[in-house]
Amino acid sequence: MIVAGDVHLSDLNDEERRRVLVVSNRRFHDASRRALVAPELFGEPDAVAFPWRVEVNGVVFALDLLRSLPIERLLDRVDRASASAMAAVERTLTNITR
Repeated sequence: MIVAGDVHLSDLNDEERRRVLVVSNRRFHDASRRALVAPELFGEPDAVAFPWRVEVNGVVFALDLLRSLPIERLLDRVDRASASAMAAVERTLTNITR
């Protein structure tokens, strides 16, 4: 079962698999067979533009680059975001969509 806050390795049609942060809920997954995800960003953390980025256990995810993926392209779960990180995700998405 995939839930918001999971961090998965994913096939994003890149040459390498990449970590993504799941931001959609189970109801969305069940209805669409897809997940909304924020991709991992590479590079120095100080070079990453905030506030549209959220850090989870030392990895920066880009909420301004959300994309929808078929559930089957989410591979192994590798981490889980804390409740405080997911609260930051919700605040950021609210600010983006206002």
